[in-house]
Amino acid sequence: MDELYDKIGDLLALAYVKVNWKRMGTRSSYDIFQHRLKTSSSQSSVTRFIDKLCKGLSLQSISADPSDIEHLEEQKEEILRMLREESVYLTLLAAKKAKEMKQGDKK
Repeated sequence: MDELYDKIGDLLALAYVKVNWKRMGTRSSYDIFQHRLKTSSSQSSVTRFIDKLCKGLSLQSISADPSDIEHLEEQKEEILRMLREESVYLTLLAAKKAKEMKQGDKK
């Protein structure tokens, strides 16, 4: 189960780090991301979830490894359940991983 959280967190962080938060308005970035994540989680597959999340965040795409997405797709029922039921935790995880990604880029 921890591996799933890690994989989802990595995928979500790729989206989180690309968002132009200043353009999104005055609401908290956590609130915006969690809301978009929650509304996107009703999709029937992980690939459709990613597409809807990107559109909701005004992103054209994310630079995810297709094999990671395929791995998540193999467990789509559990992944989509986690996205629907644990959206706040997954938002916090994505934000943490995005911050780590940014700090890694600065080194």
